[in-house]
Amino acid sequence: MDLMKQLLLFVQPLGFAWLLLTVWLGWRFWKKERRGLLLPFAAWAVLSLFSCTPLTAWLLLGLEDKYPSIKVADAPTADAIICLGGSAAPSLTEPTRVNFNSNVDRVTSSLGLLTQGKAPVMIVTGGAYKEKGQWYSEADVVVAYLKETLKLTLPIESLGRCADTHDEAVKIAALAKERSWNNVLLVTSAAHMPRAVAVFTKAGVKVQPIPCDYISSFKMMGDDSWVHLPQLGSIQGITSWLHEMIGWAVYKWRGWI
Repeated sequence: MDLMKQLLLFVQPLGFAWLLLTVWLGWRFWKKERRGLLLPFAAWAVLSLFSCTPLTAWLLLGLEDKYPSIKVADAPTADAIICLGGSAAPSLTEPTRVNFNSNVDRVTSSLGLLTQGKAPVMIVTGGAYKEKGQWYSEADVVVAYLKETLKLTLPIESLGRCADTHDEAVKIAALAKERSWNNVLLVTSAAHMPRAVAVFTKAGVKVQPIPCDYISSFKMMGDDSWVHLPQLGSIQGITSWLHEMIGWAVYKWRGWI
């Protein structure tokens, strides 16, 4: 069964393209026709490095290990739980009117903290989406799902539409001042946590990091492979790492961290 799963990787565009390029380069080298192979070989090497080796996982691990993992039961108490956005998007076609993605751990972890009594209120943040001239809020639809669909009666509030992590930090800082919050539990993906903590700290919010949504293969059970066939997850992982690196540089340039 494992062999079948491995072979199915070659049906996917990424695996199929890598296989064709590997076979073609191997044929050219075997025939000793090596002229003009520098760029194709460089493309193959980059693709192989980031989709077939642990390099992506190592890079992500450098971000995810900045703050220690913590169990819900062991988390400290605070004045509020801040669930950062990025885990869902408004939808006009889904039955629940919300489409959750792989970052949904941000929501489930925040709910775990709230039900354990780690803070008296949970604030959901998120981006803004425009459809046919009308604006929709990620935070609004997530809160609506929790309260109207799941019928939760917990103290959960929406921060409304936010542009980015900096905008979320500024709005939470204003809310913290208004409600006299001394510290908050900040819940977001482990890879995003270093930048999030830096932004919130610069905005004047004292936070306790609660990282979740670990995506490095080194943090997943049963994934101990070294070199493997091309995997889309590795490409998605390097995309996340680059997003954080570029985001850090941009935020630093703007004076937000």
